[in-house]
Amino acid sequence: MPPKDKKGKKMAMKQVRAAIKGLMQGEDTFEQAADKAFSELDTDGSGFLEKAELLDALNTLIGAEQDERAIPEKKFEKFFGKLDTDGDQKISKDEFKKLAKRLFKQLQKEEDSDEEEEEEDDD
Repeated sequence: MPPKDKKGKKMAMKQVRAAIKGLMQGEDTFEQAADKAFSELDTDGSGFLEKAELLDALNTLIGAEQDERAIPEKKFEKFFGKLDTDGDQKISKDEFKKLAKRLFKQLQKEEDSDEEEEEEDDD
């Protein structure tokens, strides 16, 4: 059995957060950004993110699919459990928006920081 790669597991989850932020980029409001990201992840159009659907969509976003860079099952279960606040084994848009709100705030901070750096470069 190969040794566990904790760095790889952390990297996969960072990639997931970065991928979701990437889906939200280019939108002016949080509502628009969250709706856009949710729609992209809701590949069957059910209005919910089921476990397998979300895992497949996230793995596709990070370019992992079936290879060794795929999101580790335990990490995904923990991630899904945090999102699934009502325990119905699927993520509603409202549940998703709780995660998206944090990521959108980070995205806004990053954009503000980039703008400040550009202004300093212009001086």
